[in-house]
Amino acid sequence: MHQEIERVIEAWKAAFDAGDPQRIASLYTPDAMFIGGIGGVNIGRRSIEGYFEKNAAPSSVAFRDIKTRSIDDQVVLVSMIGAITREGGEPRDFRFLQTHVRTVNGWQIAGHHGSHSL
Repeated sequence: MHQEIERVIEAWKAAFDAGDPQRIASLYTPDAMFIGGIGGVNIGRRSIEGYFEKNAAPSSVAFRDIKTRSIDDQVVLVSMIGAITREGGEPRDFRFLQTHVRTVNGWQIAGHHGSHSL
């Protein structure tokens, strides 16, 4: 896996586990498209931050089955399973597909789709 992409995933986990919507949103491009497991499409960092302000109860995530596919040297697709555990609850698997792009600020997430596993 690209080390830079791995760092973005680790930063996402750390921000999510800390319950920090602003830090999560900072990992996305300014015009990123985000589809979470709850609600509709969120476009832009402020909208993504709002999603996590409403929907990220004290939780943690553990990622596994991470797969990457380079489209070119500027775009990498990432698929993974994230087991999200709410405080006092049982883990629930979510499937993630992210599009990471190289920007002047380093690698950022330009697209994100998350859905509950059945």
